[in-house]
Amino acid sequence: MKKSLSLFLVVSSISLLLTSCGKKGEEPGNKFGLSTKNNVVWWIAADITNIVPPLAHDAAAQYAYPLIWEPLNGTNARTQELIAGLASLPEISSDHLTYTYTINPAAKFSDGVPFTGEDVIFSFKCVMNPRQIETTQTRSVVTSVDSITFVNGDKMKVAFHLNKPYFQMDIVLGGGYVSMLPKHIFDPHNLTDKMDWVEMKSDNPKNPVFQQEADEFKDPAKIRDPKMMIGTGAYLYGEWKTNDHISFKKNPNYWGKDIPWSEAYPDEITFKTITDNNSAVTALKAKDIDLMDIVPAALFVQLDSVKQPFIKKDTVYYNSRVFVEWNAERPLFRDKKTRWALSHLIDRDLLVKEVMKGLARPINGPINFTQPHYDPSLKPITFDPDLAKKMLAEDGWGDSDGDGILDKVIDGKKTPFHFTFNIYAGSDVVKQAALVIAEQMRKAGIQVDVSSTEWSVWIENTRTHNYDAAIANLLGNASEDDPYELWHSSQAKNKGQNVWSFINAEADQILTQNRTEFDINKRDALMKRFQQIVYDEMPITPLWSPPLRIARIDRFDNVEFFKQRPGFNVPFWIVRGSGIKPKAGAPSTVQPRP
Repeated sequence: MKKSLSLFLVVSSISLLLTSCGKKGEEPGNKFGLSTKNNVVWWIAADITNIVPPLAHDAAAQYAYPLIWEPLNGTNARTQELIAGLASLPEISSDHLTYTYTINPAAKFSDGVPFTGEDVIFSFKCVMNPRQIETTQTRSVVTSVDSITFVNGDKMKVAFHLNKPYFQMDIVLGGGYVSMLPKHIFDPHNLTDKMDWVEMKSDNPKNPVFQQEADEFKDPAKIRDPKMMIGTGAYLYGEWKTNDHISFKKNPNYWGKDIPWSEAYPDEITFKTITDNNSAVTALKAKDIDLMDIVPAALFVQLDSVKQPFIKKDTVYYNSRVFVEWNAERPLFRDKKTRWALSHLIDRDLLVKEVMKGLARPINGPINFTQPHYDPSLKPITFDPDLAKKMLAEDGWGDSDGDGILDKVIDGKKTPFHFTFNIYAGSDVVKQAALVIAEQMRKAGIQVDVSSTEWSVWIENTRTHNYDAAIANLLGNASEDDPYELWHSSQAKNKGQNVWSFINAEADQILTQNRTEFDINKRDALMKRFQQIVYDEMPITPLWSPPLRIARIDRFDNVEFFKQRPGFNVPFWIVRGSGIKPKAGAPSTVQPRP
């Protein structure tokens, strides 16, 4: 699973379908007539656009592709510590500039081809290719990698050579930023062998092979081609029906089945697309789906687990933050006083109470309260329309023509305060929040339209800065944050994650320094200052942190919740009554709690 980066977003819920799950006529389960079929159907609110890492960016895809493609190291789901997997844990040089991994000789792809260091180098070159715009956000965390070589020519031992240290480099290299792809499948003509490491560091490589490799790798024809879906993971690609479902079947020959934290019990996992939230809840009640991981708050409250005792509900806070994003490339949002005024026009307490039904906590800055280095000293952003109007007037906004809409001369042109909230279809919460905010701003003389697009279109528009304002759910790691990818000015171009175009020299310096600081106390001081800068500039308006609102059919054992999103690990789940038993001594087995 991609750890960190992961762009934003999302209101992603997740779902799956196995057409026969919970259907009448199936063998009944042990309680409430539940099915004992060994599958899991997981709901998603929007269709997955791409599951091939590193081209997959939406949250649902980031839960799906690790079923097929693994990183170099595994992760202890409880502690978030790295463990050996495809490769050993790294041997790290004293200067933190060389990381050496030994490949597990038992590791192999689902087609039986052994996994080697050639696949490691290929996978990283795919990400690091400067011609591959789609990997900009991932590439930002591996810029310090100068080269990867075989140790003494041994293709089962690879060394990463860095030009500068990074405090989370073991996580970057082995923990999920870069999934391991089969070179023999994705690069049959060995194009990456011709991609020189020196030119790899250039923004504009002259060798045409870089563009050729980028084009071939992201070829749309390959996205759903079963021949390309070859990985080292515990599951195999099943089928993909657009706007309906994508399924994965357990690999009976999975090489890593005896590795701790690699347990996989369900025979099939399906992500089921249901764009209407009410319809998804109806499907859950009908036992047509097993799992909803981000149930809209209103529907979560309405779900009655007394009347439907076969449904369980859980809430788990994690590193999830909802913001209003002001696109600083738009002249309307150029001045921070205007952005602060807009923030004072948003009643966050009302949004939490009415839209989130109390199932959220207001936030005040870019780092969530669940995280290390969170700064609790940031003052709450108050709802104060009078102060907002005063600040707008001080910033030059007034109603010069008496039409009820504020206006201002910007770049020599009279400009009405009129903008559009760009939201994605399928999220009632985002739509309701946008409408409430639009009404609050209308009362202050600001005209706000609300426009909805499909998820894939919304993603493209935000990443290309083709929007005015947006509401987004940004998801992060359970471990320590590295805000570089979201906030550094270099990430405001080439489809990077800094979609609000925040440009601040001091913040850039802090974010750069933080990456090479190994003293956690010094990083804490840097992050506290960074949070204050963002708070002062208000390039985004923090709204709330929602918990995972999980609703599931109570037909599974071995269910445990973790800090890392999505908050649980479906492959660990065991269908009650299926006859499946947890492996003896498996660490993923849920232990009785005192």
